[in-house]
Amino acid sequence: MAAEDKDREEGRQWVSEISQAYNFRLVGTEEIEGRETYVVDAEPRPGFKPHLKYANYLPKFRFRVWLDKAEMQWVKLDAECIDNLSWGLFVARLHKGARILVEQTRVNDEVWLPKHEAVKLEARVVLLKNFKLDEDTTYRDYKKFRTNSKIVGMQEVQEQK
Repeated sequence: MAAEDKDREEGRQWVSEISQAYNFRLVGTEEIEGRETYVVDAEPRPGFKPHLKYANYLPKFRFRVWLDKAEMQWVKLDAECIDNLSWGLFVARLHKGARILVEQTRVNDEVWLPKHEAVKLEARVVLLKNFKLDEDTTYRDYKKFRTNSKIVGMQEVQEQK
């Protein structure tokens, strides 16, 4: 329980950090798979001072997000690296222009699940190896899992033996 509370609090702090790192602007509405969404742009806020570990990477990205009007759940996220980004002194460097697109879909009017991911990036690892990634993944044909099960008490288990 304490671990869950800690994770929840860290999540809240991260969301707070994101809200401080960006200027958000509602740019319109759009229908995606029959669902109305808000379209929101996020641009790095000049002068942002990070408080959390890894938050210093936030100003290196801008993004557009589509939020489902009915559930306020993100449906689509398109993020772009707008400046070179380094990890460690010589460990890795992500080059400007890297892009990630992530889409979710509502399945059985119950749950949001991945629909599509597209990643395009160039990086240099340990100053020696250039690395290019252009990957596109689509998820589909989700099926609802059904099973017949019964929760029984220990007494019933012992009687069955």
